[in-house]
Amino acid sequence: MTARSPLPPPLDAGAFRVGDGLRGGLSRDRMRATDLARPFWGIRVVASGALTTLERCNAILRRMPPGAFFSHHTAALIIGIPVPLPLSERDEVHIGVAAPDRSLRSNGIVGHSLRLDRTDLRLWHGLPVTSPARTWCDLATVLTLRQLVAAGDYLIHRRMPLVTLQELAGAVEWHAGRRGHALLRQALPLLSDRAESPPESEVRVITVTHGLPKPLVNHPIHDRHGRLIARADLYFRDYGELVEYEGDHHRTDLAHWRRDLTRTADVEAEGLHVTRVNADDLHHEAALAGRIAANLRRRGWTGQLRPPKRRL
Repeated sequence: MTARSPLPPPLDAGAFRVGDGLRGGLSRDRMRATDLARPFWGIRVVASGALTTLERCNAILRRMPPGAFFSHHTAALIIGIPVPLPLSERDEVHIGVAAPDRSLRSNGIVGHSLRLDRTDLRLWHGLPVTSPARTWCDLATVLTLRQLVAAGDYLIHRRMPLVTLQELAGAVEWHAGRRGHALLRQALPLLSDRAESPPESEVRVITVTHGLPKPLVNHPIHDRHGRLIARADLYFRDYGELVEYEGDHHRTDLAHWRRDLTRTADVEAEGLHVTRVNADDLHHEAALAGRIAANLRRRGWTGQLRPPKRRL
């Protein structure tokens, strides 16, 4: 078998256009070799496995016209905004241009012609993207209420905020009249800067939208001696009820599992109660809300569930 000819610099550094490869001395047969990925028409990438989002975006960047930018869930993945796994695994790349320019059309590309505010574009990892606030607004066309709140919680997290709640509110106001605006208005007052994970955010949305009392988020719990014994994902303080989301790492990490058992025992020794929630519960919103409501009623809550009219 004939050995493949090495790629000359700078073609060996990453993505390049087929035309650049030809001008650099590569034959068309060489550019069909299996060590070169073909994520988009006219683009080749040196790759040993599946391309990451950043690699795909850097590849298509060479074909994007001046002023074009990454948008929607592609921008979210570049920025780091959490989106559902099925969305993050899609191969297509969302690329926007400023209206009234015509949106791009090509295999592997979803084009958008977008009306932009002067603050809507940023550079992230060297890539042109819609700003965090604008990206959140655009995600309202593809996410559920629960998922949109989880994305917003990430953006305003108190330790490393990418945007302020006021900036999100301004973006939502500017978004009036466009797809997703009603969902954005519903999501905005549900955001919290204390949520630590998307599932925690989703559990909180389920409780509040089903008419349960508004819980404290990631609230410290102390024992009678003032010792910190837990930090509750959700805490209904008036009723001594905690809700804890148990991700799979709570099960697979033995040390974590043991700490969970000790923490729960310490909390219940103080007369509090813990409702444990897992990923399966998120698929059964009404049942989960009903279980939490039943535990709250045992501890004095007299309210009534008010299920939303549509699935969250």
